[in-house]
Amino acid sequence: MGPTRKEQRLAAVVPVRITSINEDGDAVNCLAHTLNVSRRGARLAGVTLPLRKGVVIRIIRGRANAAFRVVWIGTAETKSVNHIGVESLEAVSNFWGLEQLQPVSVDLEQEGVQRRTSGKP
Repeated sequence: MGPTRKEQRLAAVVPVRITSINEDGDAVNCLAHTLNVSRRGARLAGVTLPLRKGVVIRIIRGRANAAFRVVWIGTAETKSVNHIGVESLEAVSNFWGLEQLQPVSVDLEQEGVQRRTSGKP
């Protein structure tokens, strides 16, 4: 984990709907998906809404929905345009629907890569 990470992330693609209020006060929304998730937040891709850091959005996944704050916005320079990072403002149990998944350690992932590249089972 990086120095600013509060907890480990899981790679997961989960479809979501994002709703927000634009500068004119109108409700706007778009479809997007997660790239990785944690209990406290996520990195989302496919976000087509004009957002700013600090804005509170609502993320809807199936019947679950919760408020999140935008904490990071990707840029074209970092090849992450239409990506945002969000942190949860509400405690919602298993919001992403991935409670049963466990993070894979770096060591186990390296072992898997070595097995695949060496041809050994």
